Amino acid sequence: MGIRTLWYLTPADGRYPWSPGGLHPFDADRYAELARTIDRGGFHGALVATWPNDPFVSAGFAAAQTRRMKFLVAVYARMIPARLLAEKALAFDAFSGGRLLINAVNGRDNILARYDMDTEHDERYELGRDYWKRFRELYAEGADSNFPNTPLRLEPTRPDGVPIWGAGDSAAGLENSGHVLDTYLTMMRDPGFLREKFDAARASAAAQRRELTGFGALAGVITRRTGAEALERFRSLFEETGVERITEVLDRAVRRRTHGRQDLATFTARDAQRQGWVDSLLAGRIPEPADLVIGDGLYAGITAWSPLDIFATGSSAVYFVGTPDRIAGVVSDVRERTGLTDLILAGWPLAAEAEVVAEHLLPRFAEL
Repeated sequence: MGIRTLWYLTPADGRYPWSPGGLHPFDADRYAELARTIDRGGFHGALVATWPNDPFVSAGFAAAQTRRMKFLVAVYARMIPARLLAEKALAFDAFSGGRLLINAVNGRDNILARYDMDTEHDERYELGRDYWKRFRELYAEGADSNFPNTPLRLEPTRPDGVPIWGAGDSAAGLENSGHVLDTYLTMMRDPGFLREKFDAARASAAAQRRELTGFGALAGVITRRTGAEALERFRSLFEETGVERITEVLDRAVRRRTHGRQDLATFTARDAQRQGWVDSLLAGRIPEPADLVIGDGLYAGITAWSPLDIFATGSSAVYFVGTPDRIAGVVSDVRERTGLTDLILAGWPLAAEAEVVAEHLLPRFAEL
């Protein structure tokens, strides 16, 4: 079986959407065309990102524009009643032909506070187990009409239910994966990191007499005809963003993480390589691609979801960079060493890079 590959579906698009002037304004037509590009390209599906668009509404809109691709939709446990979520899932599957995947998100405190959900991080996982169990039961029951004189009924499109994907690198998150998830996800890192997390998720599932069906990672990607062209495009992510903007964003991140006790100038990274990135930025220089290599064929970059990863934790912005053959070789090696089955990839602008990946990488991934 080849690598199942998903793309990134979000209205937060542009050549450099994390930089002023690099982000397109919201455009429903552009969003629809991105979905059609993913569908035509042969991707398994797309991660429906929230920026701040509601993921179910966005996925429903995109599903009406497409025929084959699946939609990995983020859902916070307990934010809406389990019965209502089951009804939404039944309706989505009925209209789309069974193309819903659920991304079970535990959430960050600052986000959940907006919805009056102030449960502690680990407790959210514990409470979520009952929620997802109940959701599965209710989906399997189907949904009856509220009007008995019109006995229309929605049956489950898939007898085995909606696959639930999700992440969780903490001890609580990894324990939860064995209880709840079908596919375990994490951010792309070096193979040693992936193997450790995948093995822990496998062990958690085995303890529950369950078996996970997939292991995936989220990454950026830049592939070109030559390695030099790919590296030049990768370098442009930093050059077009600018050293001042990168420094400003990272300074804010340090202040936020340390609750104002440190700034970028007083921050000390966990390792010499990342400290070198900080020192270069403080000196007004952008790190060279050679300095950003964090593994064989893997580079630390900038994405729409994360700045340069000077912290070595959380939402990393790791890229595959190189020729199609080179990247396929790296992915093959990662798969061999970790059991990787799924990739969620992104490159900007999203539609243009999806076309490149569809033409040059998907056929190679399918053959792995």
